[in-house]
Amino acid sequence: METDYEQGLFSPALMQEIRNQFIYVDWDPYSGRRIFFDAASGSCRPTRVIEAMGMETCLPDQQGRANPGSQHAMDVTAKGIEDLMIFFGARSGQIIPGWSSSHVIFRITDAVVSTIPGTNVITTGLDHASVQSALALFAAKYHKELRVAAPDPDTASVKTDAILNHVDEHTCFLVLTHTSNVTGEVYDVKTIIREARAIKPDLFVMVDGVQYSPSDVIDVEDVGADAYVIAPYKNYGVKGCGYAHASERLAALPHWKYSLKPAACWDLGGVEHQSYAAWSAVVDYLCWLGGRFTSASDRRSLVVAAMKAIKAHQVGLLSLLLHGTGDVAGLREMDHVTVYGVGDPLWKQSLLVGFNLAGIESTEGCALYKSAQIRVHAPGHDPYFAAMLRQIGIDSCIRLSGSHYNSPQEIEAFLRATASFATERDAPLDGRRADVTIAT
Repeated sequence: METDYEQGLFSPALMQEIRNQFIYVDWDPYSGRRIFFDAASGSCRPTRVIEAMGMETCLPDQQGRANPGSQHAMDVTAKGIEDLMIFFGARSGQIIPGWSSSHVIFRITDAVVSTIPGTNVITTGLDHASVQSALALFAAKYHKELRVAAPDPDTASVKTDAILNHVDEHTCFLVLTHTSNVTGEVYDVKTIIREARAIKPDLFVMVDGVQYSPSDVIDVEDVGADAYVIAPYKNYGVKGCGYAHASERLAALPHWKYSLKPAACWDLGGVEHQSYAAWSAVVDYLCWLGGRFTSASDRRSLVVAAMKAIKAHQVGLLSLLLHGTGDVAGLREMDHVTVYGVGDPLWKQSLLVGFNLAGIESTEGCALYKSAQIRVHAPGHDPYFAAMLRQIGIDSCIRLSGSHYNSPQEIEAFLRATASFATERDAPLDGRRADVTIAT
């Protein structure tokens, strides 16, 4: 029997304290008051993150110079790297920076596929476009076969065996998402990596943790991947940067670098220390939140406590979203709603749900939610999601993606709006393939 997830919800008092930390949590200058359920496109940010970014951006000092400002910039960068290692739970390896998580994924993919012997590379049909595009590009360039594990059409989930069936002694690179950008399913990447390496012991593996990282604890030592990628803009941080934790053996591979820098250095050009400052401010916030759930004082313990509490709260919200409250039905109980790929138990899901409304095209559905002052997104009408959605038999959907600063009251408001969109029209969902039935 499932846990009573609502017990994990933050208390009303703590919920308000959390929301007070964030900018634009319930309004913005362009929309006015609104409920923000598009965290997967970029989360709200704590005030402290913006203040740290702004203060450091003002400083002109380049690193490596003989002045106090330069030393300060180097200290900020070192602290940011330390806080990234803390967030990743890393006791070894190093941080690889980039302009975005996609940039990091492309850099790492090029380094591995161009160097490591083998005839094939593997990903899944539900991996992000950045992964699929990078693997397609470099597999073609370096004459490797690209193998793609397809999702089960009945569950919209990529089964472990579907991935492992593609792995052989000639596989040089496996790239996996930790959480689906379409269905919110959390994949057991640790088990997949262990079983894949039982087939190819020295296999290089990268995990796309961009969607997973805002909602649960990361422990890269336990997961065992050679690279684990995050995007700070989804983790209450800023855009314009992406980071990966890399194993020592991956960091040492040939890659783009200045010829006179150390072999394992992945920095290119001047280091943007303000992004590291913003990241440290994210970890400061998590430590504040974690302090409400543990008496420990070290930053890793505080981050772990915060992420566990965030997970519990988000699963509580997801339970309300799917099953409803005493006053309004959940999505699973609404006949005019089709939900894609959300299974049980709910702790194997993130607070991300793709769905469609009967007889209402997804962009029209988003407009209806906008009229109800609710922000959601229609993936499929952009270059990031079309290939993934086709894998589960649809052209587009409406995606709700929430965060721990969302409240039960916002979930209830969303459900009331959704209930009001019920239509008597018998038209099929726009873009849905008639020969595919997707379980909810």
